[in-house]
Amino acid sequence: MSKTTLTGTVTSTKMTKTITVQVVREVRHSKYNKLYKVSKKFHAHDEKEEAHVGDLVTIEECIPLSKSKSWVLKTIDKKVTKLQRQLQGVEI
Repeated sequence: MSKTTLTGTVTSTKMTKTITVQVVREVRHSKYNKLYKVSKKFHAHDEKEEAHVGDLVTIEECIPLSKSKSWVLKTIDKKVTKLQRQLQGVEI
């Protein structure tokens, strides 16, 4: 059985060893056949606390680690620099 993986953007790192990842996907409307975006946030375990806000990451499903955390950080696909975070208005 293969584990489910999702790719999304880190939106919060305020919790210890936990990141919030926003996953955006496109869905086609059944009646009007138009594409629209649906987003959902997941809490993922980041043991080494290496992901930062704005990074593009891949998370993998795992056994429940807490009430809201059933995902673990697999890889960081694209890092965002400190300068880019400052330009976005994110606190460092």
